[in-house]
Amino acid sequence: MSKFLQKMSEKFALVLFLSAVAGVALGLILGDKADYIKPLGTVFTRLLTMVVPVLVFFSISSSFANIGNARKLSKWAGKVIGWFLLTTFVGTIIGIIMGLIFKPGLGIGLPNGADYEVTKITADMFIEWLPSNAVGALAEGNTIQIVFLSIFVGIAAVCLPDGKSKDTIVNLLNSMQDLTLKIVQGIMYYAPIGICCLMASSISSLKGAFLKEMGSFLIAVTLGFAIHIVLCYFGALKFFAKISPIRFTRKLFPALITAFTTTSSAGTMPMTLQCVKNIGCDDEIADFGVPLGVTFNMDSMAVEIPLYIMLGMFAIGQSPSFPQLLLFGLMGVAFSVGCAGVPGGGLAIAVILINAFGLPVEVVGWIAAIFFYLDITGTTINIWGDAVCTTIVAKSEGMFDKTKFNS
Repeated sequence: MSKFLQKMSEKFALVLFLSAVAGVALGLILGDKADYIKPLGTVFTRLLTMVVPVLVFFSISSSFANIGNARKLSKWAGKVIGWFLLTTFVGTIIGIIMGLIFKPGLGIGLPNGADYEVTKITADMFIEWLPSNAVGALAEGNTIQIVFLSIFVGIAAVCLPDGKSKDTIVNLLNSMQDLTLKIVQGIMYYAPIGICCLMASSISSLKGAFLKEMGSFLIAVTLGFAIHIVLCYFGALKFFAKISPIRFTRKLFPALITAFTTTSSAGTMPMTLQCVKNIGCDDEIADFGVPLGVTFNMDSMAVEIPLYIMLGMFAIGQSPSFPQLLLFGLMGVAFSVGCAGVPGGGLAIAVILINAFGLPVEVVGWIAAIFFYLDITGTTINIWGDAVCTTIVAKSEGMFDKTKFNS
């Protein structure tokens, strides 16, 4: 049994893809009778929703708290983190623009769409994002307030003076994060059943509309990734590091192809480290930037998160307001920094966002249907960003060997 679960974790994206395919087939075969198995899909989303408050809190707070060690290293540590946040923020902007242009989900025509009430946000409600009661925010599962609370806790942990108290708090946050991720990992073993049933129910209702209109989501994601590579990676290397992006990419290629085939940033990290050092980065900065980027820098999620939300909103015939677009940017940065490092972490984030905005749970099934594509491309984007940011800082700090780069 343990070997089976291990194999499933290693090929999780492929398993989800096959489950989604099976769900499509079931939906077409069963027709309206597919609603009988929909509760099995609802169980999956409810299990994920159950851990949403603690997942959000400990993912984000522990990620910020772990930055505290960076102050001990050197003055360039802040630059690495700054570049990670900058590329992440640009990624959310690109995702928002792609969503507004391609309007993913528009035309799918969810049944009973009028029953869905999307969270409305006005300028006066910005203050409501700040929790008036920390425990209450967690108990109520108010995702937006939990995001702010977790950021406050993480930053406060960073600002504590070095010593036993700080180490204890950071270790506690990390330990609770590990526990939460273990729970999520357990839930993910049920994901193939849940996704299959959700897809069957969706297909039976939407039929050809889903298969046709989800193409706009894939185009938006793909073009968003391409723009992010050209703008944030090639552009930054050319104008800030003043090195050839083509030569850089060629030297990084072993890590890129490893990420593409394994869909694991953590599993690719040894190869990424070796490539970054071969590119010419000093060992000290490479050993700091690349491992931190694996848990702190998820550019692909920054692009995807606004598109997840817009997919659900356009599917029920609603367009995002300007305050909601601002919230997309905030969530894109926050969840990219604290994205769960487990197989299917992107699906967990999707459930969190759908829950926060009051969107239909069927959206999770739609995302799962193309999760294999998102996983192989997104992992590659993530490690690419880690290497680029680390290299730019190494070049600016005189910790870059140009001779090794040109060799």
